[in-house]
Amino acid sequence: MSTSILTSHLQTWASNAHHNLVTATSRLSIHDYIRLVTIIGAYCLLRPYLMKLGARFQAKDHEREIDMDKFSSSAKISPNSLRGQVQVPEDSESEDEGRVSGMGWGKKARRRQRMVLRKILDEEERVRREEEEAESDREIQEFLVDS
Repeated sequence: MSTSILTSHLQTWASNAHHNLVTATSRLSIHDYIRLVTIIGAYCLLRPYLMKLGARFQAKDHEREIDMDKFSSSAKISPNSLRGQVQVPEDSESEDEGRVSGMGWGKKARRRQRMVLRKILDEEERVRREEEEAESDREIQEFLVDS
């Protein structure tokens, strides 16, 4: 039964579309046809230029840097305040600000990561210092040997 209803609806829609198309085109005068062809032709000719213009505006918009302070200051209610959280305490470290979640989860991981980064930076500083000392020793040795 449902297929017969579906086919009857499709036949009705097809006959309505055919009737409307024939009626609409039969009432058009020569002036209307010229106007229709002019509009379609202008669209086809101008579309590539309009697309390039739109792409240029979009590229300029993407190149523009976004000021995150502007967006963060415009927010009236922070998500944490909606969850019933308190503001981040002022004595927290600068790296932790804005990233504190509900129960302080991840605090140890952030601390461990900071320690790893400090160790890496200390090691790089130590290697650089040793290279500078070796270079200065070579320069001093060069002056001592030549004399």
